[in-house]
Amino acid sequence: MKTTLILFFSLICLGLGAQTTRISGQVQDSTGAGLPAVSVVLMTVSDSVMSSFGLSDESGTFQLKARQTGKFLVQYTFLGYTTEWQEVEVSTAGETMQLNPVIMKPSTEVLPYVEISAERSPMRFSRDTLEYNAAAFKVNPGDAVEDLLKQLPGVEVERDGTVKAQGETVQNVLVDGKEFFGKDTRIATKNLPAESVDKVQVYDKKSDMAEFTGIEDGQDEKTINLNLKEGYKSGYFGKADMGYGTDNRYNGRVNVNRFTSTDRLSFIGNLNNINEQNFSIQDYIEFMGGIGAFMSGGGGRVEIDLGGDGGLPPIGGSDQNQGIQSSLAAGLNWSKEIGDKTKLNASYFLNRFQNDLNRSAYRENLSNEGIFVGTEGEEQTSSNLNNRFNATLRHTIDSTQNFILRANGGFSNGLLNSLGSSAASNPSGILLNDGMRDYASDGKNYSFDSRLTYRKRFAKKGRALILGGEGGLTNRERSADLMALNRYYDAMTLTDSILQDQYFDDSGFNYGINASYTEPLGKRQYLEMKASRQNYQNESRKDFYDIGSGNRMLNEDLSNHFRRGYTYDRAGLNYMFNRKAFRLTAGVAYQESRLDNLLIGEDLPFKAQFARFLPSFFSEYEIGNSNRLSLDYTTMFREPSPEQLQPVVNNSDPLNVYIGNPSLKPEYMHELRLGYFLYDQFSFTSLFANLTGMYTQDRITNATSIDSLLRRTTMPINVEREMGLRGSVQFGTPIRPLQLKMKLRLNSNLTQRILFVNELENDVRDLRSSVNFSIENRKKDKFDAEIGVRLSNTQTDWSVNEDLNQQYTNYGSYAGVKYTPVPRWLFDTDFDYTVYSAETFGERTAIPLWQAGITHYFLKERKGRIRLSVYDILGQNQGLTRSSQLNYIEQTQYNVLSRYVMLTLGYNLSGFGNKSDGAIHLNFEN
Repeated sequence: MKTTLILFFSLICLGLGAQTTRISGQVQDSTGAGLPAVSVVLMTVSDSVMSSFGLSDESGTFQLKARQTGKFLVQYTFLGYTTEWQEVEVSTAGETMQLNPVIMKPSTEVLPYVEISAERSPMRFSRDTLEYNAAAFKVNPGDAVEDLLKQLPGVEVERDGTVKAQGETVQNVLVDGKEFFGKDTRIATKNLPAESVDKVQVYDKKSDMAEFTGIEDGQDEKTINLNLKEGYKSGYFGKADMGYGTDNRYNGRVNVNRFTSTDRLSFIGNLNNINEQNFSIQDYIEFMGGIGAFMSGGGGRVEIDLGGDGGLPPIGGSDQNQGIQSSLAAGLNWSKEIGDKTKLNASYFLNRFQNDLNRSAYRENLSNEGIFVGTEGEEQTSSNLNNRFNATLRHTIDSTQNFILRANGGFSNGLLNSLGSSAASNPSGILLNDGMRDYASDGKNYSFDSRLTYRKRFAKKGRALILGGEGGLTNRERSADLMALNRYYDAMTLTDSILQDQYFDDSGFNYGINASYTEPLGKRQYLEMKASRQNYQNESRKDFYDIGSGNRMLNEDLSNHFRRGYTYDRAGLNYMFNRKAFRLTAGVAYQESRLDNLLIGEDLPFKAQFARFLPSFFSEYEIGNSNRLSLDYTTMFREPSPEQLQPVVNNSDPLNVYIGNPSLKPEYMHELRLGYFLYDQFSFTSLFANLTGMYTQDRITNATSIDSLLRRTTMPINVEREMGLRGSVQFGTPIRPLQLKMKLRLNSNLTQRILFVNELENDVRDLRSSVNFSIENRKKDKFDAEIGVRLSNTQTDWSVNEDLNQQYTNYGSYAGVKYTPVPRWLFDTDFDYTVYSAETFGERTAIPLWQAGITHYFLKERKGRIRLSVYDILGQNQGLTRSSQLNYIEQTQYNVLSRYVMLTLGYNLSGFGNKSDGAIHLNFEN
């Protein structure tokens, strides 16, 4: 690590120490007035590589930076004007140059679609949009949109496929301004072909309310819009790949799109058994018995962590390394313009997922009596079949009013079979208990919800009325069989056995209504009055039947019929102040919440009423173009879940029993967030930092009691408070002397919470930190390489007994290279090396994962491709997770995919004839 830090600071010094020449000038129209928003590009004469980029301000002035001497060309482009050029020679580094004013002439010539790429700017800035010209960046046939995005300055694609633009996570990916398969951004970036994209636009999409009223409300979402080439806006296009390998591994993927001027129809499909997941994770979790059971490996185990105490992610930050997984996925998206006033967008998904999982776990349970050791093993098979749909209908009534109708839902079913064993010992190594468990469940779920929004603008600018209503239905059913045998070793051996049929049913209904009226106060000030009601109703039933001697008898102690009702009414005022560089929204709401729970059959009601004022504010100050500071404060109620409230025992795992608590109060949460964002359009330097403080009153946490035989009982309770501080910094900048680009990410999360173990209160301080540093080359003509290191540390301190304190560190490195020696050949390789230290867990584990592939392109326009790839070349892949939760630490190992070789054939689909633009392509530097 010492060598890495020296290299890191050396590279920063090189990047900061390079002398730059500042080149200033002005762009004018034919009258001599300054022309704003003109794209100005500085390119080297020798190879036409972009050296600097800028945008003229309101007076037409601009500034560029030359980081080397030599001859340059300055290109001036603006829509509706002819492109102008200017020659510049920089003879001395570090000087300041003032260019003669440039006069832009209006374009009177009607040009055909054919353009010359040499006269295209790779990027264009406006006040709120950054536009990239896709033709200026190199992609290969068969590349997806995410391969194009990786090359765009200011855009990053994380290893899990998440896209970040200008330091912020992209929440919407639109295609020609329209939704594409809902809000899942990765469907578009991973399936649409890169060659279909003409322009990539990055901007902050305003909320539906802000777009309609023109009043900024601070609810912007970072959005990417993919403008397609003219040839792809009418006809067919897509791609298909099919691969087969050793150990009967297979992977097939297809994407077909049929677009016209008013209709769009897209199909995506995938079939594989190489752990590429294509299902809704939430649906799968529900069939695993809830989020707690899922996090602890499923089966019948109940390690419910509804308080959100969390753990560490598996290797690589993904659960794709757990078990041998196969999936079938298909999706259909339809978009249609029905006349001039109505637009419809609808999607349907089908996902089938199967997983064969073997796991073994080592756990150290922490109590006031010392550390108890537990071991577990499990063989599990599961499957899930899920159907989902969503639809949005937008209709314009007239120029002042419209409505939006949204609907989504789904139905699914799943199977789970688990065979497990466990054992536990005291600090002296004496066996306390052991057991085995056979658990099988079969479930089905369905859900539906819809939302209608009506919007009306009045004659006075800023005066608007918005009405909304929503409603939804849910139902979850699951039947299960449990057979368990446990032995307890004390003065004498005790044995208990369970043979049960279990039935679960939960039905829910919710509705909500809301209204908002905005009144202008003058000078871009507004007052918003809001009111809403939200209601949630759940009715759940658990019937447990003991089976013995051929009889089936209801276990009344474990069975129950429970109804939960949660309703809140809220009324509030917001004051909004909008200026060009500063925006502020401040307000307060009054919320009255009611919990109305009933244990049916025993006529035991549990009622509670709570009322709070909920202040909030949002502020944002634009220091300059792509440079802003924000400060937000929010408060909210968070109600207990039905699972937390039900006063019955869940004994799916008799060694780990969970009991609900109907006396829980809602959490009252405060959050203060400070954010800073900077993106330098001249140097492509970005800085994104935020600091968030959290304080929660009546925090819901889990209290655990452990008896002398290491049987654990968990119940959710309210504690006085929980405090937290979370910070992150992301920094990226070119290192121009070395033609490299660096990225640095720092994250830290400090939590101060109260935990109870055997009724003993502990103040627990939990600190989790991580750093990730990477370097990649900037010129990606033939080579595209990245290398990085990462480090994470977890430290937990207990107030009562320091012997319970924990600390461990994980670190690793990664590298990826793509090499295109000639247009028809591509070589690529990735290497990931993860080290889990010996701290706390007593054993150091290193996992190297290496994969590589060769791709050959053939047929006309390289439409065909054949690829040979090898996964886990060294045969060292392991599934390993380490976590720290509540009063235990755990290391779990899983079966995973091992080495295989795969041969894949691919083909680009198109039905447009000749789409070549006849352009001359320059290789612009990122």
